[in-house]
Amino acid sequence: MQRRVTVFGAAIVFLIFLLRLLAGLLNPEPISVDSAPTPIPVATPAFDCAANTPLPQTFIDAWVLEFGAVDFNATVIDLVENCVYSMGEAAAVFPTASTGKLLVATGVLELVAGGTLDYASVESDLNLTITESDNNAADRLFDVIGGNDTVISICERYGLTSTTTSGAWGTILTNSVDQANLLNQTIGTQTSALPEAQRAILRDLLTRVNPAQAWGAGNVTIPDWTIAVKNGWYLSVPGDRPPEGLWRINTLGYTWDQTSKPRWIFTGYSNTWETQERGISAWNSISTQLSNSLGVR
Repeated sequence: MQRRVTVFGAAIVFLIFLLRLLAGLLNPEPISVDSAPTPIPVATPAFDCAANTPLPQTFIDAWVLEFGAVDFNATVIDLVENCVYSMGEAAAVFPTASTGKLLVATGVLELVAGGTLDYASVESDLNLTITESDNNAADRLFDVIGGNDTVISICERYGLTSTTTSGAWGTILTNSVDQANLLNQTIGTQTSALPEAQRAILRDLLTRVNPAQAWGAGNVTIPDWTIAVKNGWYLSVPGDRPPEGLWRINTLGYTWDQTSKPRWIFTGYSNTWETQERGISAWNSISTQLSNSLGVR
């Protein structure tokens, strides 16, 4: 009899437990939002510029060997990842040749922006200076802006620490770093003294350069991309700054993709090319390399 009571009591206890369990499943208590686990933040690693360089040393060595490059420097700014890459002797400076016309144009457009110069009075010469690289038009504009005094002022205000005057606009001494920075401030998005209205004018002119003069930094063949470019070239003759009898071949350019997103700046300066064709081909190959690396991301 006692055993039956014990078994019966155990059965009642089990039944009560089972009913409570079912009640909990059917009517669960709400879970407080505050009790939810806090997500662990995932840090995005910084982009490794060095590991992703579009100009690895193997490329540079092969480039120097192929084109016989001696005295040069080049700068590439990756505008997507904010990386800066360089080739050659960074401290070396070179005569601007016709890339000095970018400095002249900057001076002209600053005067226009300040209201002291009527754009209509210089529009024709500015167009010729940039799109056709007309030297006579550049000479006239150089006089309009006040010559080297304005160039010195631009260098100070735009942070061109390696650029110095040396007579005419084509003999200004500069390097690829300074010109990359100038290009970014005059047609890019970097803050400078030049307002957007005048940047738009210069941007338009640089994208309409005579195709025969749009080599080097302009040698980007990706469909629907836009390139602003200005090049400089001349054969150094006796009486010029040494080396004499060799070609000065310089290039600068700014590249946007098909969505108008800035992609890269490329500037290159050199003055020891045996032929004009070799210097142009050398800079063309850099743009091809950039197209095949930075252009396929």
